[in-house]
Amino acid sequence: MRFGSDAGILDGVLTIGRAGNKLTGTWSGALSDNRPVTGTWRDGYVELTFTGNWPEKMGLGAPGEVTATLAGWVDVDSAKGRMKVDGRADGQWTGTR
Repeated sequence: MRFGSDAGILDGVLTIGRAGNKLTGTWSGALSDNRPVTGTWRDGYVELTFTGNWPEKMGLGAPGEVTATLAGWVDVDSAKGRMKVDGRADGQWTGTR
């Protein structure tokens, strides 16, 4: 998936599974590897959260732990929505299966 933010592009791999309305999985990429992801599913609409580490190379504050939240819609082979990294970045995300 790709997060095009006001701080720059942050790429990663989001792997999630669904049990009813509950989503769990991992994030690996620009904000750290193998970070636990949790969230909810409602008829194709997702809300996800995970913690990661803000990279020094991105600027916009000191490196350190951050919380990322995503919300958006999932179709059969693609997804898109809004993403923010608290206090650091805001923008749109897209993903493909």
